[in-house]
Amino acid sequence: MASYRLIIGIIVGIILSFFTVFFFNMMSIINNIELYAGDSLIRTITMLTGANFDFDMISFFIGPIPPSIIGFFAPEILAWLFIGYIGGTIVKGLKRGIITGIIVVVLVLLIWIVSSIFSGVDLMALFQAQLIETLGGIISALVGSFIGGSIGGFISGPYEETY
Repeated sequence: MASYRLIIGIIVGIILSFFTVFFFNMMSIINNIELYAGDSLIRTITMLTGANFDFDMISFFIGPIPPSIIGFFAPEILAWLFIGYIGGTIVKGLKRGIITGIIVVVLVLLIWIVSSIFSGVDLMALFQAQLIETLGGIISALVGSFIGGSIGGFISGPYEETY
């Protein structure tokens, strides 16, 4: 049976995923949403969740040599580190922090895909023409959430089992 800490950690992580990119890159995301979304709530949700997957880790490491360390700390990586850390702190425990971080990434990815379908975004462009960029964004989200969840779960201490 899932504990209340795990469920609360996942819910808080999903809620944070709508806003955390703003914490690190406020103006450019807000300007893009105002420009492209207009009055459509579903289109706004699509852009909010899609902004979390913008950093392409594959192209970053394949790109110009040497990659800059400052370029690695993109707002999207910092957002996923923060989401993973908060989720891992809520659930307590290293293993549960990692699990929570990965579950949040998968659920936010599903929210992004479903809201993209309802808002009329061309998903074939994301998963066919821009496949490397999309996979790089998903990989960077998984890595950031994994690291953040493991740090948050480790710092908060072991999970106390109650019987």
